[in-house]
Amino acid sequence: MRRLVCCLIAATLPTVSASAEFRTGHEIKAGLEGWVSDQSTETVRDAIAFGYVIGVHDALAGLTVCIGQGVTQRQVVDVVLEFMRRNPEVLDVSADRVIAVALEEVWPCPKT
Repeated sequence: MRRLVCCLIAATLPTVSASAEFRTGHEIKAGLEGWVSDQSTETVRDAIAFGYVIGVHDALAGLTVCIGQGVTQRQVVDVVLEFMRRNPEVLDVSADRVIAVALEEVWPCPKT
């Protein structure tokens, strides 16, 4: 599984390196950990991470990520955070790619 994840992310690196990286997986993971915690005092960081994940989801919705009805934003965040916890070796990559792989792993669109 780790090999597949690394290969999926590595396959997107040429497009990532050609554009500016605004956030890494590490930055977003820290914010998501705070978002799901009742103890965090970094509310701005945490809200940015939450919004970033939902924004990536919205950008991919219907293209490579197909989530059924009834899935909440919290479930989307939980899926991404769990993926990041299981795959710490990919957190140096641009956060949008990490999030995309996490979402596509759980909610891929049907092949046409």
